[in-house]
Amino acid sequence: MRVRKYHQLTTTMPFMRGDRNEATMQTTPEQIPARLAPVRRSTGRHSTSQSRGITIVEMLAVVGVIALLLAILLPAVNLARRNALWATSQANLRQVGQLLVLYGGDNRDAIVPTAFDYRSLPAPGKPRSASPPTVNPPLGPVSYGTWTDILWTTGKFGPVATITNADPATVWDYRFDSPDAALYATGWGGTNPFRSAMPIDKMQRVTNNGGAAVLPGRGATPLGDGPCDGDSGSLVDSAGDPITERGHPGYFGGNPFFDARGGKFWTFGQIKRPQNSMYCMDSSIGEMLFLNDANVSPNNPNLDLVGVDWRYSGNNALILFLDGHVDTVPEWEGLEELEKDLGVRVLDLDKQRFYPN
Repeated sequence: MRVRKYHQLTTTMPFMRGDRNEATMQTTPEQIPARLAPVRRSTGRHSTSQSRGITIVEMLAVVGVIALLLAILLPAVNLARRNALWATSQANLRQVGQLLVLYGGDNRDAIVPTAFDYRSLPAPGKPRSASPPTVNPPLGPVSYGTWTDILWTTGKFGPVATITNADPATVWDYRFDSPDAALYATGWGGTNPFRSAMPIDKMQRVTNNGGAAVLPGRGATPLGDGPCDGDSGSLVDSAGDPITERGHPGYFGGNPFFDARGGKFWTFGQIKRPQNSMYCMDSSIGEMLFLNDANVSPNNPNLDLVGVDWRYSGNNALILFLDGHVDTVPEWEGLEELEKDLGVRVLDLDKQRFYPN
């Protein structure tokens, strides 16, 4: 049985007997086991599907999806950014409120005047004084300024080095002067709690009739009539080049009620309702706000503040009140609406109200 099977095997497969004749070693495809057969690649029409390029239709579809996602996400990102700037501005105003309390404690309960002119006084004090001695400020005269200069001096935020490789005795060092357009024009990016985190993006100036116009000014108030934009009437830097304030941190403007340039000073004890009394708020014209009419009477229906900047989402502005809290207020039509409807007082703060009920 075994010999017979071997004989049958050798006769059907001659090459196993040592006969290596080429004719006998050839096998047909049917004789090769399926697991050993070579894999044949298709050469049909579908063989190029893995290597073909992207079509114009597919490309346009991808671009359309990306554009749709950007349209959805960009407004949300922009809103988040503006809310972050709003929160930073709030924190800055709260710090101003803390400095007001500190100043009052050191100066017999006095409220920091929102504007001052000490040039005629025998002892004008440190705010906006020459530092170093005999050096003139880059903008405006000495002993003339705003609440920001007083609080900058009180908080001891200076000095600030403005020009490198220069003799320190010849360079205004901002020891007693808050940062201004001339300092920001040098590229200075230090901390200044007396400015908004929202940058200046629109130019506005005070007009001769007490209103405001959407035009570049000749420098922020009280030294000028509004932020400058590098035109021929603008302020100039140390090299004599025009300064543009576009992109600089926005201003907070002081309440004209506390303007001491007329010789009137106030204490916290004189204010009837400090929780409703505005000290400063967002401004488009500088460190001081103005009234639009010399007729300061509750019978004047057009009386309003000039220079308020509703710079946050929804046309809102931030206000610092005398008790130190900060609030957001919407745009109003006049001081009467501001006091009666929104509960914010600006004038006659030593009385219970300016407008009768």
